[in-house]
Amino acid sequence: MHRDPIVSSVIHRLKLGVVCQQPAMREHLLELLQDWNREARVVAMAGAAGEAGRLADAEEPQILLVEGAHHDTSELSALEQLAARHPALAVILLSPSQSPDFLRHAMRVGVRDVLPVPIEREALVEAVARAQQRLPAAPARRRGVLYAFVGCKGGSGATFLASNLAHAIAAESGRKVALLDLNFACGDAALHVTQRRPTCTLAEVAQQVRRLDGELLASSMLQISPGFHVLAAPDAPERTEEISAESIDRLLEVAAGRYDVVVVDAGRTLDERSLRALDRAERIMPVLQLSVPSLHGAKRLLGMLGALGYGKDKIRLLVNRYDKAGPITLGDAAGTLRQEPWRAIPNSYRAAADAVNQGVPLLELAPRDPIARALREIAAELLELKKSSGGWLRSVLPSLL
Repeated sequence: MHRDPIVSSVIHRLKLGVVCQQPAMREHLLELLQDWNREARVVAMAGAAGEAGRLADAEEPQILLVEGAHHDTSELSALEQLAARHPALAVILLSPSQSPDFLRHAMRVGVRDVLPVPIEREALVEAVARAQQRLPAAPARRRGVLYAFVGCKGGSGATFLASNLAHAIAAESGRKVALLDLNFACGDAALHVTQRRPTCTLAEVAQQVRRLDGELLASSMLQISPGFHVLAAPDAPERTEEISAESIDRLLEVAAGRYDVVVVDAGRTLDERSLRALDRAERIMPVLQLSVPSLHGAKRLLGMLGALGYGKDKIRLLVNRYDKAGPITLGDAAGTLRQEPWRAIPNSYRAAADAVNQGVPLLELAPRDPIARALREIAAELLELKKSSGGWLRSVLPSLL
Protein backbone atom coordinates (compact mmCIF):
# COMPACT_ATOMS: atom_id res chain seq x y z
CA MET A 1 0.00 0.00 0.00
CA HIS A 2 1.27 3.49 -0.87
CA ARG A 3 2.10 5.69 2.10
CA ASP A 4 2.30 9.47 2.07
CA PRO A 5 5.67 10.81 3.21
CA ILE A 6 6.01 12.39 6.61
CA VAL A 7 4.96 16.03 6.28
CA SER A 8 5.60 18.95 8.61
CA SER A 9 3.77 22.12 9.51
CA VAL A 10 4.69 25.07 11.71
CA ILE A 11 7.76 24.70 13.88
CA HIS A 12 8.35 25.82 17.46
CA ARG A 13 8.33 24.61 21.07
CA LEU A 14 5.69 21.89 21.71
CA LYS A 15 5.92 19.05 19.20
CA LEU A 16 2.93 16.88 18.33
CA GLY A 17 2.66 13.86 16.04
CA VAL A 18 -0.33 12.56 14.11
CA VAL A 19 -0.57 9.04 12.66
CA CYS A 20 -3.76 8.58 10.67
CA GLN A 21 -4.71 6.57 7.59
CA GLN A 22 -7.69 8.67 6.53
CA PRO A 23 -6.57 11.82 4.66
CA ALA A 24 -9.66 13.81 5.63
CA MET A 25 -9.26 13.00 9.33
CA ARG A 26 -5.54 13.74 9.17
CA GLU A 27 -6.12 17.17 7.64
CA HIS A 28 -8.89 17.88 10.14
CA LEU A 29 -6.58 17.03 13.05
CA LEU A 30 -3.82 19.23 11.67
CA GLU A 31 -6.22 22.15 11.35
CA LEU A 32 -7.56 21.70 14.88
CA LEU A 33 -4.11 21.41 16.43
CA GLN A 34 -2.67 24.39 14.58
CA ASP A 35 -5.71 26.48 15.43
CA TRP A 36 -5.28 25.50 19.11
CA ASN A 37 -1.56 26.35 19.26
CA ARG A 38 -0.01 28.10 16.27
CA GLU A 39 3.43 28.02 17.88
CA ALA A 40 3.45 24.23 18.11
CA ARG A 41 5.14 21.96 15.61
CA VAL A 42 2.94 19.23 14.16
CA VAL A 43 4.31 16.30 12.15
CA ALA A 44 1.92 13.92 10.42
CA MET A 45 2.20 10.54 8.73
CA ALA A 46 -0.30 8.40 6.84
CA GLY A 47 -0.40 5.00 8.49
CA ALA A 48 -2.06 2.63 10.92
CA ALA A 49 -1.53 2.57 14.66
CA GLY A 50 0.94 -0.27 14.28
CA GLU A 51 3.19 2.06 12.29
CA ALA A 52 3.17 4.88 14.84
CA GLY A 53 6.58 3.85 16.10
CA ARG A 54 8.15 4.93 12.81
CA LEU A 55 7.10 8.54 13.32
CA ALA A 56 7.89 8.48 17.04
CA ASP A 57 11.41 7.15 16.42
CA ALA A 58 12.13 9.60 13.60
CA GLU A 59 10.55 12.78 14.97
CA GLU A 60 10.40 12.27 18.77
CA PRO A 61 7.17 14.21 19.41
CA GLN A 62 6.05 14.90 22.96
CA ILE A 63 2.40 14.07 22.26
CA LEU A 64 1.28 11.52 19.66
CA LEU A 65 -2.27 11.20 18.32
CA VAL A 66 -2.96 7.82 16.72
CA GLU A 67 -5.98 6.67 14.74
CA GLY A 68 -7.05 3.22 15.95
CA ALA A 69 -9.42 0.51 14.74
CA HIS A 70 -12.24 -1.43 16.44
CA HIS A 71 -10.93 -3.62 19.29
CA ASP A 72 -7.63 -4.28 17.51
CA THR A 73 -5.41 -5.96 20.10
CA SER A 74 -2.43 -6.06 17.72
CA GLU A 75 -2.53 -2.27 17.52
CA LEU A 76 -2.58 -2.02 21.29
CA SER A 77 0.39 -4.38 21.49
CA ALA A 78 2.28 -2.11 19.07
CA LEU A 79 1.41 0.92 21.21
CA GLU A 80 2.62 -0.92 24.31
CA GLN A 81 6.00 -1.49 22.64
CA LEU A 82 6.03 2.17 21.60
CA ALA A 83 5.38 3.30 25.19
CA ALA A 84 8.23 1.11 26.40
CA ARG A 85 10.65 2.72 23.92
CA HIS A 86 9.42 6.26 24.59
CA PRO A 87 8.28 6.38 28.24
CA ALA A 88 7.90 10.18 28.23
CA LEU A 89 5.65 10.16 25.14
CA ALA A 90 1.96 10.92 25.72
CA VAL A 91 -0.17 8.77 23.37
CA ILE A 92 -3.75 9.75 22.61
CA LEU A 93 -5.73 7.08 20.76
CA LEU A 94 -8.55 8.07 18.42
CA SER A 95 -10.91 5.11 18.20
CA PRO A 96 -14.57 4.29 17.52
CA SER A 97 -14.27 1.65 20.26
CA GLN A 98 -15.32 3.06 23.62
CA SER A 99 -16.23 -0.08 25.56
CA PRO A 100 -14.99 -0.23 29.16
CA ASP A 101 -12.86 -3.31 28.45
CA PHE A 102 -11.16 -1.65 25.48
CA LEU A 103 -10.52 1.56 27.43
CA ARG A 104 -9.01 -0.36 30.35
CA HIS A 105 -6.79 -2.35 27.96
CA ALA A 106 -5.64 0.85 26.24
CA MET A 107 -4.73 2.48 29.55
CA ARG A 108 -2.83 -0.64 30.69
CA VAL A 109 -0.56 -0.51 27.63
CA GLY A 110 0.31 3.12 28.25
CA VAL A 111 -2.25 5.12 26.23
CA ARG A 112 -2.93 8.44 27.98
CA ASP A 113 -6.40 9.13 26.54
CA VAL A 114 -8.89 7.49 24.16
CA LEU A 115 -11.07 9.90 22.16
CA PRO A 116 -14.17 8.87 20.21
CA VAL A 117 -14.40 9.24 16.44
CA PRO A 118 -15.51 11.53 14.82
CA ILE A 119 -13.27 14.00 16.63
CA GLU A 120 -14.81 16.94 18.43
CA ARG A 121 -12.64 20.01 18.84
CA GLU A 122 -13.37 20.57 22.52
CA ALA A 123 -12.56 16.96 23.49
CA LEU A 124 -9.35 17.02 21.45
CA VAL A 125 -8.13 20.30 22.91
CA GLU A 126 -8.86 19.15 26.47
CA ALA A 127 -7.02 15.85 25.95
CA VAL A 128 -3.97 17.51 24.41
CA ALA A 129 -3.90 20.18 27.11
CA ARG A 130 -4.03 17.50 29.82
CA ALA A 131 -1.19 15.62 28.17
CA GLN A 132 0.86 18.81 27.85
CA GLN A 133 0.46 19.59 31.56
CA ARG A 134 1.90 16.18 32.46
CA LEU A 135 4.93 16.44 30.19
CA PRO A 136 8.25 16.33 32.04
CA ALA A 137 10.09 19.63 32.22
CA ALA A 138 12.74 19.96 29.52
CA PRO A 139 16.25 19.75 30.99
CA ALA A 140 18.38 22.87 30.81
CA ARG A 141 20.74 22.59 27.87
CA ARG A 142 24.24 23.96 27.84
CA ARG A 143 24.87 26.39 25.01
CA GLY A 144 27.11 25.11 22.25
CA VAL A 145 30.61 26.52 21.92
CA LEU A 146 31.57 28.38 18.72
CA TYR A 147 34.93 28.42 16.92
CA ALA A 148 35.51 30.80 14.01
CA PHE A 149 38.12 30.22 11.29
CA VAL A 150 39.52 33.12 9.26
CA GLY A 151 41.97 32.86 6.38
CA CYS A 152 44.94 35.22 6.55
CA LYS A 153 45.40 34.92 2.79
CA GLY A 154 43.68 33.21 -0.09
CA GLY A 155 44.64 29.53 -0.24
CA SER A 156 45.68 29.37 3.41
CA GLY A 157 43.53 26.27 3.95
CA ALA A 158 41.11 27.79 6.48
CA THR A 159 38.11 26.08 4.88
CA PHE A 160 39.88 22.72 4.78
CA LEU A 161 40.78 22.95 8.47
CA ALA A 162 37.37 24.26 9.56
CA SER A 163 35.45 21.52 7.74
CA ASN A 164 37.76 18.67 8.69
CA LEU A 165 38.12 19.77 12.32
CA ALA A 166 34.33 19.97 12.61
CA HIS A 167 34.10 16.43 11.26
CA ALA A 168 36.86 15.25 13.61
CA ILE A 169 35.08 16.62 16.69
CA ALA A 170 31.82 14.93 15.71
CA ALA A 171 33.42 11.64 14.71
CA GLU A 172 35.72 11.25 17.69
CA SER A 173 33.66 12.70 20.54
CA GLY A 174 30.09 11.85 19.58
CA ARG A 175 29.07 15.48 20.01
CA LYS A 176 26.58 17.23 17.72
CA VAL A 177 28.55 19.57 15.47
CA ALA A 178 27.41 22.20 12.96
CA LEU A 179 29.63 23.67 10.26
CA LEU A 180 28.31 27.03 9.05
CA ASP A 181 29.79 28.44 5.86
CA LEU A 182 29.76 32.23 6.23
CA ASN A 183 32.17 32.74 3.35
CA PHE A 184 29.41 34.57 1.53
CA ALA A 185 31.06 35.30 -1.80
CA CYS A 186 32.76 32.00 -2.60
CA GLY A 187 32.12 29.51 0.19
CA ASP A 188 32.71 25.85 -0.61
CA ALA A 189 33.04 24.21 2.81
CA ALA A 190 30.42 21.57 1.98
CA LEU A 191 32.51 20.36 -0.97
CA HIS A 192 35.31 19.44 1.44
CA VAL A 193 33.21 16.80 3.19
CA THR A 194 30.58 15.60 0.73
CA GLN A 195 29.84 15.23 -2.97
CA ARG A 196 26.12 15.84 -2.45
CA ARG A 197 24.68 19.15 -3.54
CA PRO A 198 22.77 21.08 -0.88
CA THR A 199 19.07 21.61 -1.47
CA CYS A 200 19.09 24.57 0.92
CA THR A 201 21.75 27.19 1.62
CA LEU A 202 22.35 30.04 4.03
CA ALA A 203 20.35 32.32 1.72
CA GLU A 204 17.18 30.21 2.09
CA VAL A 205 17.63 29.97 5.85
CA ALA A 206 18.01 33.76 6.07
CA GLN A 207 14.68 34.16 4.27
CA GLN A 208 12.96 32.10 7.00
CA VAL A 209 14.84 33.60 9.93
CA ARG A 210 11.69 34.83 11.69
CA ARG A 211 10.51 31.25 12.22
CA LEU A 212 13.93 29.68 12.50
CA ASP A 213 14.47 27.18 15.29
CA GLY A 214 16.78 24.22 15.83
CA GLU A 215 14.70 21.71 13.93
CA LEU A 216 14.20 23.92 10.91
CA LEU A 217 17.92 24.67 10.88
CA ALA A 218 18.84 20.98 11.08
CA SER A 219 16.42 20.13 8.26
CA SER A 220 18.07 22.81 6.09
CA MET A 221 21.56 21.35 6.45
CA LEU A 222 23.47 18.57 4.75
CA GLN A 223 23.78 15.62 7.10
CA ILE A 224 27.29 14.26 6.64
CA SER A 225 26.90 11.85 9.58
CA PRO A 226 24.30 11.58 12.35
CA GLY A 227 26.21 14.10 14.48
CA PHE A 228 27.70 16.35 11.80
CA HIS A 229 25.65 18.81 9.75
CA VAL A 230 26.75 21.47 7.26
CA LEU A 231 24.96 24.66 6.21
CA ALA A 232 26.28 25.57 2.78
CA ALA A 233 27.07 29.10 1.63
CA PRO A 234 24.80 30.72 -0.97
CA ASP A 235 25.20 29.19 -4.42
CA ALA A 236 25.30 32.57 -6.18
CA PRO A 237 27.22 35.68 -5.01
CA GLU A 238 24.27 37.98 -5.67
CA ARG A 239 22.21 36.08 -3.08
CA THR A 240 24.48 37.27 -0.29
CA GLU A 241 22.74 40.65 -0.41
CA GLU A 242 19.65 38.94 1.07
CA ILE A 243 21.55 38.03 4.26
CA SER A 244 21.50 40.62 7.04
CA ALA A 245 23.66 40.85 10.15
CA GLU A 246 20.51 40.32 12.21
CA SER A 247 19.77 37.06 10.41
CA ILE A 248 23.32 35.88 11.14
CA ASP A 249 22.77 36.71 14.81
CA ARG A 250 19.63 34.61 14.87
CA LEU A 251 21.31 31.76 12.97
CA LEU A 252 24.19 31.63 15.45
CA GLU A 253 21.83 31.77 18.42
CA VAL A 254 19.74 28.89 17.11
CA ALA A 255 22.79 26.84 16.14
CA ALA A 256 24.29 27.23 19.63
CA GLY A 257 21.05 25.98 21.12
CA ARG A 258 20.88 22.95 18.84
CA TYR A 259 24.51 21.82 18.58
CA ASP A 260 27.26 21.14 21.10
CA VAL A 261 29.90 22.68 18.85
CA VAL A 262 29.47 25.24 16.07
CA VAL A 263 32.36 25.73 13.65
CA VAL A 264 32.20 28.79 11.40
CA ASP A 265 34.19 29.36 8.23
CA ALA A 266 34.14 33.17 8.27
CA GLY A 267 36.05 33.64 5.02
CA ARG A 268 38.56 36.48 4.72
CA THR A 269 36.31 39.54 4.57
CA LEU A 270 35.51 41.12 7.90
CA ASP A 271 32.15 42.86 7.66
CA GLU A 272 29.20 43.41 9.97
CA ARG A 273 27.91 39.90 9.32
CA SER A 274 31.13 37.95 9.86
CA LEU A 275 31.89 40.04 12.95
CA ARG A 276 28.73 38.70 14.56
CA ALA A 277 30.36 35.25 14.46
CA LEU A 278 33.67 36.55 15.80
CA ASP A 279 31.87 38.29 18.67
CA ARG A 280 30.26 35.02 19.74
CA ALA A 281 33.30 32.84 19.17
CA GLU A 282 35.05 31.16 22.09
CA ARG A 283 38.18 31.15 19.91
CA ILE A 284 39.06 32.94 16.68
CA MET A 285 41.46 30.86 14.58
CA PRO A 286 43.38 32.72 11.88
CA VAL A 287 44.99 30.25 9.46
CA LEU A 288 48.30 31.07 7.77
CA GLN A 289 51.19 29.38 6.03
CA LEU A 290 54.87 30.08 6.58
CA SER A 291 55.41 32.29 3.56
CA VAL A 292 56.13 36.00 3.34
CA PRO A 293 52.76 36.93 1.75
CA SER A 294 50.85 34.82 4.28
CA LEU A 295 52.74 36.34 7.23
CA HIS A 296 52.03 39.79 5.83
CA GLY A 297 48.31 38.94 5.64
CA ALA A 298 48.38 37.49 9.16
CA LYS A 299 50.01 40.61 10.59
CA ARG A 300 47.41 42.82 8.96
CA LEU A 301 44.54 40.58 10.15
CA LEU A 302 45.83 40.48 13.73
CA GLY A 303 46.07 44.26 13.69
CA MET A 304 42.46 44.53 12.57
CA LEU A 305 41.30 42.04 15.19
CA GLY A 306 43.14 43.97 17.89
CA ALA A 307 41.61 47.25 16.73
CA LEU A 308 38.17 45.64 16.93
CA GLY A 309 38.77 44.73 20.56
CA TYR A 310 39.52 41.02 20.29
CA GLY A 311 42.26 40.19 22.81
CA LYS A 312 45.12 37.77 22.20
CA ASP A 313 43.59 35.35 24.69
CA LYS A 314 40.74 34.79 22.23
CA ILE A 315 42.95 34.24 19.18
CA ARG A 316 44.66 30.96 18.32
CA LEU A 317 47.01 31.04 15.33
CA LEU A 318 47.04 27.90 13.20
CA VAL A 319 49.96 27.29 10.84
CA ASN A 320 48.87 25.08 7.95
CA ARG A 321 51.10 22.94 5.69
CA TYR A 322 53.96 23.20 8.15
CA ASP A 323 57.34 21.86 7.01
CA LYS A 324 60.11 21.75 9.62
CA ALA A 325 62.70 22.03 6.85
CA GLY A 326 61.13 25.18 5.41
CA PRO A 327 63.07 28.46 5.27
CA ILE A 328 60.68 30.25 7.67
CA THR A 329 60.38 28.78 11.17
CA LEU A 330 57.66 28.94 13.79
CA GLY A 331 59.99 31.19 15.77
CA ASP A 332 60.23 33.55 12.82
CA ALA A 333 56.45 33.67 12.63
CA ALA A 334 56.15 34.36 16.37
CA GLY A 335 58.66 37.20 16.11
CA THR A 336 56.93 38.78 13.13
CA LEU A 337 53.42 38.44 14.52
CA ARG A 338 54.32 39.02 18.18
CA GLN A 339 52.22 36.00 19.02
CA GLU A 340 53.15 32.33 19.23
CA PRO A 341 51.39 30.01 16.76
CA TRP A 342 49.05 27.74 18.72
CA ARG A 343 49.30 24.65 16.53
CA ALA A 344 51.09 23.61 13.35
CA ILE A 345 49.36 21.22 10.95
CA PRO A 346 51.92 19.17 9.03
CA ASN A 347 52.25 19.35 5.27
CA SER A 348 50.69 16.23 3.74
CA TYR A 349 49.62 17.64 0.42
CA ARG A 350 48.64 14.42 -1.33
CA ALA A 351 46.26 13.24 1.40
CA ALA A 352 44.67 16.70 1.74
CA ALA A 353 44.27 17.08 -2.04
CA ASP A 354 42.73 13.62 -2.38
CA ALA A 355 40.25 14.34 0.41
CA VAL A 356 39.18 17.64 -1.14
CA ASN A 357 38.93 16.24 -4.67
CA GLN A 358 36.83 13.30 -3.51
CA GLY A 359 34.65 15.34 -1.14
CA VAL A 360 35.48 13.02 1.78
CA PRO A 361 36.59 14.06 5.29
CA LEU A 362 40.30 13.38 5.69
CA LEU A 363 39.79 11.27 8.82
CA GLU A 364 37.71 8.85 6.74
CA LEU A 365 40.00 8.80 3.73
CA ALA A 366 43.36 8.70 5.52
CA PRO A 367 42.85 8.11 9.27
CA ARG A 368 46.57 7.52 9.91
CA ASP A 369 47.81 10.56 8.02
CA PRO A 370 49.77 13.16 10.05
CA ILE A 371 47.04 15.74 9.38
CA ALA A 372 44.44 13.37 10.85
CA ARG A 373 46.57 13.01 13.96
CA ALA A 374 46.89 16.78 14.30
CA LEU A 375 43.14 17.25 13.88
CA ARG A 376 42.42 14.78 16.66
CA GLU A 377 44.84 16.52 18.99
CA ILE A 378 43.34 19.93 18.25
CA ALA A 379 39.81 18.58 18.71
CA ALA A 380 40.77 17.07 22.05
CA GLU A 381 42.30 20.27 23.34
CA LEU A 382 39.39 22.41 22.21
CA LEU A 383 37.03 20.15 24.11
CA GLU A 384 39.35 20.03 27.11
CA LEU A 385 39.72 16.30 26.77
CA LYS A 386 43.28 15.17 27.52
CA LYS A 387 44.85 11.83 26.71
CA SER A 388 45.48 11.24 30.41
CA SER A 389 41.83 11.70 31.34
CA GLY A 390 40.80 8.30 30.01
CA GLY A 391 38.20 10.01 27.76
CA TRP A 392 37.26 9.28 24.17
CA LEU A 393 40.61 10.36 22.71
CA ARG A 394 42.63 7.90 24.77
CA SER A 395 40.33 5.08 23.77
CA VAL A 396 40.52 5.70 20.04
CA LEU A 397 44.14 6.77 19.56
CA PRO A 398 45.75 3.32 19.79
CA SER A 399 43.62 2.00 16.96
CA LEU A 400 43.80 5.03 14.74
CA LEU A 401 47.38 6.29 15.01
